[in-house]
Amino acid sequence: MTSGEQHASFEQGRITEGPQGQIRTAGGEQRNRVFGLPLHILLIAPTFLIVFGLLVYPLGYAIVLSFSNKILTGSVPFKWVGLENYLDLVEAKSEMWTSVGVTLRFAIVGVLLEFIIGLSLALLLNREFRGRTWLRVGLLVPLMVPPLASGLIWRIMYDDSFGIFPHLVRTVGANPPIFLGDPDWALYAVVATEVWRSSPFMVLVLLAALQAQPVETIEAAEVDGASGWQVFRLITLPFITPVIIVALLFRTVDALRTFDLIFLLTAGGPGTTTEVISMFIYRWGFRHFKLGFTSAASILLMIATLIICIFYLRMLVVRQAEVQLTQE
Repeated sequence: MTSGEQHASFEQGRITEGPQGQIRTAGGEQRNRVFGLPLHILLIAPTFLIVFGLLVYPLGYAIVLSFSNKILTGSVPFKWVGLENYLDLVEAKSEMWTSVGVTLRFAIVGVLLEFIIGLSLALLLNREFRGRTWLRVGLLVPLMVPPLASGLIWRIMYDDSFGIFPHLVRTVGANPPIFLGDPDWALYAVVATEVWRSSPFMVLVLLAALQAQPVETIEAAEVDGASGWQVFRLITLPFITPVIIVALLFRTVDALRTFDLIFLLTAGGPGTTTEVISMFIYRWGFRHFKLGFTSAASILLMIATLIICIFYLRMLVVRQAEVQLTQE
């Protein structure tokens, strides 16, 4: 009997030794099934149920509600209204456009400042100097402070009676504005708070990209007589551009859905000066109880966010293609 024909029988199954010493178990397939279902299906089932319950079902329910006149209090009979909610939102006199303008100003100014501050600090921390470790630790503080706590802290600092910012303005002999109550100042006060809270994220991401850059390329450029600006513009910046795009993507999406900070600082006021789109959805959903209307607004916000994500990802793909062409 050859080695490929050797076999042994056991009470719970049959094991066969193949030509290359492979062991096959007749009962192995049954042991990979539990309650008649494949084991891998049972292992991923809990994750699938969680994703379905927290993402798929709420999204589908919101889409259904967006085509109805659903009222949270149930005071109005449920009725399908088709595209009426969407048409009410996009009409020229809709309050949504005011919130869209506020959201765009908040996101563009905030993300731009975060990028400038984050890149500057990342370039600084990429150098050797005394106290660099302590500065890195200090930059982590805003990330470790809970959003609720940071909002309350900055609200106290902006307070006209005992806040530190009005006090500093008074020390130079000027009359301080009501930072959170003045329509000309409220949005910029909120942006400053968001920049303080989120700039460390940009610093950490860009610093990691800078430290991943090969030192040999920089040294070779310096030997060839390149200035510091030329090294940054022609070598460092192209190298970290993909990371910059990803960081901007995360921060832009996060800025578009900001709610907690603005709710704590101004609650969208004064008037609608700081009412971003998330505050607009909250007001119509939980003060006017129009779930159908706010569901339509949420779907439009989701579509806009997806378009922005596609734009950033397209930039990333184009940049990677350019890098591959230069390497060839």
